[in-house]
Amino acid sequence: MRRYTVRQLTGEIERVVAARWPSIEVEAEVGQIGVPASGHAYITLRDADAVLNAVAWRDTWRNQTWQPKAGDKIVCRGRMGIYPGKSSYQLFVHVITKAGEGELAAQIAARRARLEEEGLLDPRRKRPLPSAPRFVGVATSLTGAALQDFLKVSGERFPAARILVAGCLVQGATAPASVVSAIEVLLEDGRAEVIVVTRGGGGKEDLLAFQDEGLARFIAHCPVPTVSAVGHQVDTTLADLVADVVAPTPSAAAAAVLPDGAALIRRVDDASVRLDDAITRMLRQRARQVRELAGRVRHPRDRLADIRRRATDLDRRLVFTLHQRLNRLRERLTPLGPRMAASVARRVPQERRELLALEARLAVAARAAVERRRAVVRAAEGRAGALSPLAVLGRGYAMVLGADGVVSSASAVSPGERLDVVVADGRFGVRVAAAHDKA
Repeated sequence: MRRYTVRQLTGEIERVVAARWPSIEVEAEVGQIGVPASGHAYITLRDADAVLNAVAWRDTWRNQTWQPKAGDKIVCRGRMGIYPGKSSYQLFVHVITKAGEGELAAQIAARRARLEEEGLLDPRRKRPLPSAPRFVGVATSLTGAALQDFLKVSGERFPAARILVAGCLVQGATAPASVVSAIEVLLEDGRAEVIVVTRGGGGKEDLLAFQDEGLARFIAHCPVPTVSAVGHQVDTTLADLVADVVAPTPSAAAAAVLPDGAALIRRVDDASVRLDDAITRMLRQRARQVRELAGRVRHPRDRLADIRRRATDLDRRLVFTLHQRLNRLRERLTPLGPRMAASVARRVPQERRELLALEARLAVAARAAVERRRAVVRAAEGRAGALSPLAVLGRGYAMVLGADGVVSSASAVSPGERLDVVVADGRFGVRVAAAHDKA
């Protein structure tokens, strides 16, 4: 028979227990919890008359998102071991959850898997929200702070929007059906361009209504874009997963749905200033172009005067040329001396005939040239007359002159201003009584 010391026997039992239960879950009621200065949590687990001691080391206890209290039903996950100081067995805890929470988490995971399999969680299904909705539907509790937070932020950001509120339960077994009914009311109204489902914060158990598979399917198939704002950033519900947009709080939902009115006004003002500057620059550029073109374009009256001067000059040169030719012919007939007299006398009739024929041809050519020039002048006068404002005035129109020249726009005059009106046979003065744009 082997003989053991207490330490040896305790170590042997420790090895047996550790090998038998390296990982185990224990469901029980919390009897007592003690957390001394060391930071370790010593928990007494009860089940009817049975008691089990458990310990959660300091780091494990501090990292718990939820810490139980006496009387809570919990599930402890850890390993069995022996405490050598008292030779007693105990549970060394790694994770503490509420009793039933694991089963619920499995159910929610199964629901999520079904929704994902049907494509209802596909990010490509997400619809964009309207940029500036006129009507926003809200499904929430009428007595909760969530509604007041939403209304406060929406009034500050975009008071022009109208908020349509449908009251519903947001917690409890009947809450999913109540939320569905509220959304249906908003859809039947038909004005809402986006629907927000919201509630205040709470624990995981407070958000169970929005883990309902039926409610998630209804939100996923809602014909208008939806926003889910039913928890905090650390809590994600099935409603969040199927909604088009997720917001952590009611205030954040209002900010996501409605534009910043003050920012829009600033953008419009900035755009108006930029537009005014652009128009001013364009008008200045056009004015410079008009001045440049005006310097290059001659008045039809000046062009007609040039044509007349050219025609007169051509007529004068033609007459001068004819006279020169006639003088040369006359010089040829000048007596050439006694010895040439007889010869010239014989040639005079012939030369005279040639001279007369030449004069006749020159006269015909001169008349034809003059007629051609006159035709050119008449055509130029016709074109100039068609372009002249006086021709338009002759058909019953009038031209209005102001201090800066021709008035072509009602916006260029002001009441009380003195103007001149030019008509076909004269001009007269008028005073502006009122000015109206075409619109």
